[in-house]
Amino acid sequence: MKSLQELLQPWLSYTTMLCFENLCIDSRQIKTGDLFLAMPGHQVDGRQFITQAINQGAVAIIVHTDNPAEHGHIKLVENITPVISFFELANQVAHLAQRAYPLDTTKLNLAAVTGTNGKTSVTQLMAQLVELTQQRAAILGTVGNGLWGQLQQTDNTTPDATTCAQQLHRFQQQGATFIAMEVSSHGLVQKRINTQPFSLAIFTNLTRDHLDYHGNIQNYALAKKRLFNLPQIKQHLFNIDDPTGAKWYEEFQNKAASYSLNPDKKADYTLHITDTHQNGFSAQLHWQNDQVDVRTPLLGTFNLSNLLAALAGLHLLGHDLKILCEQVQYLRPVTGRMECFKVKQQPMCVVDYAHTPDALEQALKALQQHCQGQLWCIVGCGGERDVGKRPIMAAIAEQHAQKLILTADNPRSESVEAILLHMKQGLKAPEKVEFEPIRQTAIQKALAQAKPQDLILIAGKGHETYQEINGIKNDYNERLFVQDLLKEAS
Repeated sequence: MKSLQELLQPWLSYTTMLCFENLCIDSRQIKTGDLFLAMPGHQVDGRQFITQAINQGAVAIIVHTDNPAEHGHIKLVENITPVISFFELANQVAHLAQRAYPLDTTKLNLAAVTGTNGKTSVTQLMAQLVELTQQRAAILGTVGNGLWGQLQQTDNTTPDATTCAQQLHRFQQQGATFIAMEVSSHGLVQKRINTQPFSLAIFTNLTRDHLDYHGNIQNYALAKKRLFNLPQIKQHLFNIDDPTGAKWYEEFQNKAASYSLNPDKKADYTLHITDTHQNGFSAQLHWQNDQVDVRTPLLGTFNLSNLLAALAGLHLLGHDLKILCEQVQYLRPVTGRMECFKVKQQPMCVVDYAHTPDALEQALKALQQHCQGQLWCIVGCGGERDVGKRPIMAAIAEQHAQKLILTADNPRSESVEAILLHMKQGLKAPEKVEFEPIRQTAIQKALAQAKPQDLILIAGKGHETYQEINGIKNDYNERLFVQDLLKEAS
């Protein structure tokens, strides 16, 4: 139990001895003993659900007010439940959450990773490496939240401020000494992580994404940059192969390090490819007048960049790089990120989450290095999202793949046919492209036509275990679907 008096101490004097179990900003999730924070949100106003929260067992309500004169006023509902007015509560939720769920930073390193692509891969690679050195690691991100190996699915890349603080606190209580967290642009704009005591912030890259929310690429970049302006973060790590990363590295250079795959760039950490083979890469890591050989099972040059970010980040946090590099050979591909499925006499299938133009291009370019026959691409675009990227995605797929099937992704409430028409606008030779609105059928067609030496990239779904059609999330695990098809064909 937590003391309401101690929670509110920095902002107002509350003398009644009242304890609560957990903070909650969603009245539907209230359990007996919880404290409800009622405030305006991006879609609904929590202040409309105070009665519901009380009926579900909330012991007290803290309610947002825009009037400073109301700050600290208390109203009792049915002479029992206190409703406490709090000036600009929405701007203080992260601070309240941190007080309710404190972290012992003397025993924990907390790393934040942001960027358009690579967040999931970098956080998961960092967690794997920490675990391989016999320490406990946890993750908050797109694929799930939890201790490594025990991830629970989540709806948001970056959870709300109270959920985030609660989960971080729980992971430390469970023994985690390192936590890697994906930080989305939405989470930064909505100030979900502003008070978390990050030891390190990593920037991977910036390309077109989420313009339906941010409006333009400039606003999207500014949203990402918020992470590096948080005063509590002492160390920054930037990918200077990315133009935005190179620019920000110069701006934050007094407390920043850099990484690059380009040996001509004077980065603090560089990774030079020495050999490319069907099962990954051999490379050489250089840093601080030192070097070590690395052999990795990961596919794709961009995954080498993600690996380098993970290694450099952990080194900045005090890990021995040579010990880490000894463990690289044991890394497993990140779920749904360039994940390979192969059986004898069948083409190799690669399931990847690539759902942005840059991610798709990087995936296709990477697989060209490992493909002995024709490169196939199966891809779609999500409904109710950035319409402008649809023809761009199709154009990239047409340019880099010899065989192309355009299909559904998560159409949501949009017509798949309408989405495919948008994608078709980016094609130079649409007569050579197959359009198949049913995703599973598209995969079956590719496997039936492809030769054993071909390689099939199935892009867009990755780790997801559903396909959202007409507002319903239908069960669909693409990784298992592909595995089953290959087993049937073998």
